[in-house]
Amino acid sequence: MLFHRRFEHRYPRIVRGRGARLYDDAGNAWLDAVGGAGVAILGHGLEELARQAAESMRHVSYLHGMQFTTPELETYGERLVALAPANISHVLLMGSGSDAVETAIKLAYQFHLGKTGRPRKHKVIATEPGYHGATGLALAVTGKPRDRLLFDGLLREQCFIPAPDAYRRPESGEACAEALERKILEEGPESCLAFIVEPVIGASMGVSVPPPGYLQRVRDICDRHDVTLIFDEVMCGFGRCGTWFASEHSGVQADIIVQGKGMAAGLLPLSAVYASRDIVDGLHRDGANFAHGFTFTNHPFSAAVGLRVLDVIERQGLLDNVQRQGDALRAKLRELTAFSWVDDVRGLGLFCGLELVADKRTRRAFPRTARLAEQVLQRAMRRGGNFYFSIGYLPDGSGDSILVMPPYTVTPEELEAMVAVLRDTFAELDADAQSLARQAA
Repeated sequence: MLFHRRFEHRYPRIVRGRGARLYDDAGNAWLDAVGGAGVAILGHGLEELARQAAESMRHVSYLHGMQFTTPELETYGERLVALAPANISHVLLMGSGSDAVETAIKLAYQFHLGKTGRPRKHKVIATEPGYHGATGLALAVTGKPRDRLLFDGLLREQCFIPAPDAYRRPESGEACAEALERKILEEGPESCLAFIVEPVIGASMGVSVPPPGYLQRVRDICDRHDVTLIFDEVMCGFGRCGTWFASEHSGVQADIIVQGKGMAAGLLPLSAVYASRDIVDGLHRDGANFAHGFTFTNHPFSAAVGLRVLDVIERQGLLDNVQRQGDALRAKLRELTAFSWVDDVRGLGLFCGLELVADKRTRRAFPRTARLAEQVLQRAMRRGGNFYFSIGYLPDGSGDSILVMPPYTVTPEELEAMVAVLRDTFAELDADAQSLARQAA
């Protein structure tokens, strides 16, 4: 029997998909407004892409990443680096976002170890809220205490600072940057290895775009104290925000960048760790190999699929569609703020969030016990819409947001249908939500 993560949940059995729609074995259909968690970036039913990728499987089944390479693997690496910020010189392919974050931290550690010869520089600073994965190091730097709690005894303690909140605290960018510098000085710059941050905070904070200037201040502080800056773009990167890298919107360059989710359009697991020229040159000067990897690191078939996904995005001009349809989506979502408990609509490209609040004037959240975001998702599902939520990101454990992350191929008609599902769901919940808001006053 398959081990499902949700023991009591009845999973629909999906048998096929086409575009932004899914169909199960009982004849039910859903509009897929999130592609899992932003993974199915080209939608479903990718027959031509699957055929092209399958052709690559005929040539070779597996090659060890420290023994062989292939023309497609080298070409894919070159094309990814060509799309990356100018300071990036190399890319390493992994299997998941968690793998990539784990790799990025170890890469930073080995770089500083070779630079100083001292293992003392080992502390990673991250934001709270923030999400970076489920493996050991990735979970250790995840700024969601309830996610870490169960495995706390297995995790090495790291350092956390507040994440900026442009909705509730528009001025928080400067304060949060100052918190980073204070934390570095408190811990001692000689012990601080890296600062990891999402340029646009996704699932842990309902698509939170930082205030202008925040990432530049972070870059300056990291430079001042010799701290490696890591951008986690697993969810917000690879075109999701309308540019290949979400950090392009700020113009700030990190030392290491990680991407994942939709790099293979959901056909197989694929992520990437991009390293700056300074990082790679430092390892070369040290004369050491990178002492980390997995069985499927730099897997040729993953690269073959990734190459074809790049081809589709570029040939069809999908980043332009992401920007155009993203603007249209946020305009449609803002119409839903006519409901007294639906407020801030935010995001970049096709990475959008809506904040659900008990009081728009004070921006007070619903109590966590109301489980409002969960109710929205459950009722939207009954109406044939698949969405995503973010919960519990405020200090008292409250906070409800709905995330919308359609495929890059989404059409105006599909967007209208997605928003219509949300509109009808909100209308169904409206009386209950208003009652909960009054109780929370």
